[in-house]
This record gives sequence, structure tokens and C-alpha cells, in this order.
Amino acid sequence: MIFIEVIPVFTLEKIIKKLQFKVLITLANDSVTGTNTQSNDFNSNGLNPVSIGNKGVGMEQSSATKSNLTVEVFIKWLMFTAAISGMGLAASFWPIQGNIPLIVIPSILVLILGKPVFFEKLKLSTLVIIRVLIVVVALGFFPPQLYVNIALWMLVVNILEAAFTDLLRHKQIFNAISGFAVAIGVFALSGLWISDGTVGMYYLATGATVTITILYILVYTLWNWIFVSYEFSPSVALMHVGFLLAPIIGVLTTSWLGALGGVGMWLILRANTLSIGGWMQIANKSWFEREYRLDSFAKFVDWTHKKSVQIVFMIVNVSIVVTLMVLAAQHSAIALPGITS
Repeated sequence: MIFIEVIPVFTLEKIIKKLQFKVLITLANDSVTGTNTQSNDFNSNGLNPVSIGNKGVGMEQSSATKSNLTVEVFIKWLMFTAAISGMGLAASFWPIQGNIPLIVIPSILVLILGKPVFFEKLKLSTLVIIRVLIVVVALGFFPPQLYVNIALWMLVVNILEAAFTDLLRHKQIFNAISGFAVAIGVFALSGLWISDGTVGMYYLATGATVTITILYILVYTLWNWIFVSYEFSPSVALMHVGFLLAPIIGVLTTSWLGALGGVGMWLILRANTLSIGGWMQIANKSWFEREYRLDSFAKFVDWTHKKSVQIVFMIVNVSIVVTLMVLAAQHSAIALPGITS
């Protein structure tokens, strides 16, 4: 005898509803992840059109995500660059009211409480010393022109620190050669303290002509970025694009001052924006490492590290330095700051 179990209608309805709910959940998950549970269902061509469609959605979402990430990183980088540009200008024009709260105090706190690597500690320490000294100058307790000469010599020292780091630790002889050339190029510049300018008190550092100054800014910027791309990760190297652009932005925004602004302010702006960005980098490097990470920029950094590219950079940098030194010689403007000037 055959027994047929009759399932009540309301029970069948419950089972069907549960199955429908599970199918809906599965399809929703598939549309988000770009996968499809019907991967075994093929049409006459041996392809699953539903699966292909979902993969296309996944690829579009991935592309959109990368695009959004690039925009997000750019906005964060732009805000950082704008911040250090503005703070650098304030610290440059007002060595007491701007320099002390924006550079001196936070830099000292970071050096004491932070965990900088050797080069970061060395660089920030030398920058803080010169930033403290400018306060003494502003208060009238130190000769202004002597300070300007010291600032130029400190630039030489800082460049040589980086050049020897490239040579001895990174084994990057091509960029080290560029660094030594950039250090020599400082002797084509001369400094002047401004105490009665339109805005604040500060110093200018220029070559005998505007062309010489611009060439020096260019060669320093190219050389220094290559250096930081070896010293730090691609994320921090991207951050340092802002470091190097900030004083150039300052040059453009102070050009209305004529001879008392513009390219002549580049050196003091570079020192101040580097100090501000430096203590920010040391205080929260992990955040910059995480938030400035871009695969496309990392690939660009890798490309610049190719030997052939490095040789080209070296040739360009050395050629620029030779050019500006020849121009300076034509104006009898090569001098050792405070010694032969």
C-alpha cells in the first residue's frame, strides 16, 4: 500500500515564500559583488549572459571606485598644500606672531614627543634652529644680515645632508651628483634682510637676475623631489609634491610686492613650508601613508627610479646649475655668503 502524505497548503506557501526570499537575497548580493550564482547556466554559445552583465557592473564599479579614490586623495592633498602655503606666508612675514605658534612650538613638541627617523630629526632640528634665530633677529638681538648669510649656508648644509644620504645610504650616485651641483648653485644667490617692507619683516634671496633665481628654484625642486622619493614611500613622496609647490605658490601670491616679493621670497617660504609640513609629517606619518596612497602615483615613482631616467635627470640638473653659474659669473655675482660678498 502506498501512503501519500498531503502537505497542507499553508505550509507550501511558507516554503515558497522562504525560497523566494533567499533567491532575492542571493541576487542582491550578486549584483553588488559582480558575481552570479547561475554560473552553470549556459546559452547556446556556451556563455552566461547574466554573469557577463554582472561582471561588467563589477568592472564599472571598480573603475568608479578608483576614480573616486583619486579625487579624494587629490582633495586631501590640495587642502594640505593650501594649508602649509598659507601658514608659510604668515610665518615668513611675521617671524614672531606667525613663526612661533606655527613652526617653533609645534616643531619642538614633535621632536620631543614624536618618533622621527634620523633624517627627519636632523632636518627638522636644523630648520627649528634657524627659525628660533629669526625670532632673535626680529627682537633686535642679532644682526639681520649675518642671519641671512647663515640661512644661505644652512641651505648648503641641508642640501649636502641629502646628497650624502643619497650617495651613502641609497646608493643613488646620479641624484647625489645633482645634489652636489645644487649645493654649489647656492653661491649664485645673495640675501638681503627687509625690515621696512610693505608687509612684515623677512629676507630675500636672489640671483643677479630673475632668470638665475628661477633656474635655481627649478633645479632645486627637481633634485629634491627625486631625493624624497627614495627617502620615503610613494604616499609621502606625493605629500612632498605639496611641500615643493607651496613656496612656488607663495612666490606667485607675493609678486604684487614687486622687488620686495616674488621669486626673492622663495627661500624663506621653502624653509617655512618645509618646517610646517615636516612637523605634520612626523606627527602623523601613518595617516599620510594611508590617505595619500595611489597606485598610479606609485607606478610613476617607480618609473622615475629607472636608471635611464635618473641619468636624464642628472644631466638636466647639472646643465641647469652650469647655466645659472655662467650667468652669475657674467654679472660677477658668484660669492660665498658673508665671506666674499
